[in-house]
Amino acid sequence: MKFHKLKPVETDRLQEGVIYYRRWTKFEKVFSVVGFLLLFTGVGIVSDTILLAMYLYCMDKVDVSPVGEPEKRLLIKKHEWDHYRYVNGIGYWHQHQPRRIKAQVSHQ
Repeated sequence: MKFHKLKPVETDRLQEGVIYYRRWTKFEKVFSVVGFLLLFTGVGIVSDTILLAMYLYCMDKVDVSPVGEPEKRLLIKKHEWDHYRYVNGIGYWHQHQPRRIKAQVSHQ
């Protein structure tokens, strides 16, 4: 059996002057559902801690969209998104809320 090396996933770049917000990826949705279901098992907290560690280790790309254009999705590197959040003062808990991000970035 011969293994083939996978090609890296193409990522997009953020444009200057455009306000973006973070989208939920399918990967994040699946991890959230599995984590919620594991919470109600006998080893819920332990398994959720392991699942959270796996999520944080595996997450290297995020899905973003320009505010007002939800049909346009961009896949960018997580460290690029973290830098964008830091520069624009977007909080961790507000990164998925396009209205709040637009209001916050517009006032800067």
